[in-house]
Amino acid sequence: MIATVLWERELHQRGRASAFVVGPDCVVLHERRTRLVCLERADGAVRWDVPLGTRPRGIVLTGDRVLVLPQAPDVLSCVDVRTGASLWSAPTPRWTGNLAVQADTVVIGGWRGYTPMSGLDLTEGSVRWATPSPVTSVRPLAWAGGVLTGSGYEAVLLDPADGSDLARWRLPGPLAETDASAFVPVDAERVVAVCGPSSLVAFGIGADKPVRLGSYDPFGVVGHVHGSVWMLRSGRGFLAVDPTDGTSSWSSEGDQRVVVDPLPYADGLLVGDVGGGIRRLGPDGRNLERCSLPGRRLDGLAAADGGLFFAAKGTFGSFALTP
Repeated sequence: MIATVLWERELHQRGRASAFVVGPDCVVLHERRTRLVCLERADGAVRWDVPLGTRPRGIVLTGDRVLVLPQAPDVLSCVDVRTGASLWSAPTPRWTGNLAVQADTVVIGGWRGYTPMSGLDLTEGSVRWATPSPVTSVRPLAWAGGVLTGSGYEAVLLDPADGSDLARWRLPGPLAETDASAFVPVDAERVVAVCGPSSLVAFGIGADKPVRLGSYDPFGVVGHVHGSVWMLRSGRGFLAVDPTDGTSSWSSEGDQRVVVDPLPYADGLLVGDVGGGIRRLGPDGRNLERCSLPGRRLDGLAAADGGLFFAAKGTFGSFALTP
């Protein structure tokens, strides 16, 4: 297969590629250290370009709104994705992190135990509820009509309307505290949690007792693709696990140069590495084809509605694959 760059945009900032989110007809990304930019998906043309703040701790696209939580200033911003106009902004305590949107509520806070967790009205930014004191939470997940969060040995599904508990589960191991989410949604009623460096636990709505799927070689990246939960094992490639019983369905060879977030593609996966290489894995995990985006140090790959995108050092773009 051959990778062809369709369009590319320089970000004019050092380090890893910027935070971004891909929508049905646009891409919203942070660049030049303090700007939020919306690009047309088709050709990368600039739809709007507005000042925002430093690199976001969270960015979510929901309907015609973009929610952005920059590191500084201490403000949560809501922007119209069509025009770039500010719809509202709300002051936040210093070190506020974590961002999730469920229905008409925006949930923030709890990152590393620095701040309370609170729920804001999506329409106008007013505070609906807040915890009385700082809490510690792994990255929250909008799931099953609520917001799934937790820390230590507990997972909690919050009602976004008032912050009350919809469900609570006691886990057999502590939730992994990483930059990635500790939760992997399997479907509308089941989720898999990463506990510690090497365990997976399944639980869900109507299931009072979580089930340990198994312990594996230490892994970092986890996701749900083509019916399997996959993980990137340290220096040993990918392992795909059945989320119902924890059995391994396939494994692949690999190394630590693999980029996070492998993508579902055809009946297998697309996997990138930091050197710009791209591999297509089959449904059994075997390497089927290889190509590259020459001269680019990849940070990540993304896909949406048939479009393929890459984030690299200092640049972001769209690409296509041909046989």
